[in-house]
Amino acid sequence: MAGLCFDMYGTLCDTSSVRTRLGEALGVPERLVAAVDETWRRKQLQYSYQSAQMDDYEPFWEITGHALDYALAAYDLDPTPDTREYIRSAYDHLDPFSGAVEALTRLGEAGHDVVVLSNGNPAMLERLAENAGLAPHLDDVLSADAVRTFKPDPAVYEHAAETLDRPLDDCRLISSNAWDVAGAGNAGMATTWVNRTRDPPESIGATPDRIVDTLPVVADELC
Repeated sequence: MAGLCFDMYGTLCDTSSVRTRLGEALGVPERLVAAVDETWRRKQLQYSYQSAQMDDYEPFWEITGHALDYALAAYDLDPTPDTREYIRSAYDHLDPFSGAVEALTRLGEAGHDVVVLSNGNPAMLERLAENAGLAPHLDDVLSADAVRTFKPDPAVYEHAAETLDRPLDDCRLISSNAWDVAGAGNAGMATTWVNRTRDPPESIGATPDRIVDTLPVVADELC
């Protein structure tokens, strides 16, 4: 049995589900809601990379707020502070992907250690795991915050192995983010890429050990 480390954002939970709250709060056309969402997520990832590279760590909740501010400004949107916080709190209420609970349950019952390994800081991860109905099916929630940097820094994956008290190669990252898979593999972790959109793998970093298209297939292969 292995230590299975699931990414949260984009793997277990759908980041695009923020569009419901964006639409409610902003009252703008759907195409603009989609554009704000895409910019918000892109800048969220970019700012995490910048924060790590500049050695200027901020918790992911703050990074998410900075990225939202950029996305709103990019489209000349200026909601009230209360509305802005209402939008940001969409990250506490993301929808779980179909099959997420099923996969976590089956893998736990098979004897694997099943944890989240995410850039999110502990408080935001715990809120989301609870609200999405994932918490009862997880053995732990591990955060990059513990090492004050972000994936794909090797320190994040090494932290997971240390916490699970396993060799790095006895841990497996399961992620839908190709860059995350490349980073984990480069650090020495086994990897499964949940490639829902049939994208090519990254050209930098390690190639995935396994490629699946849904979360239940992860359980099919590892149970």
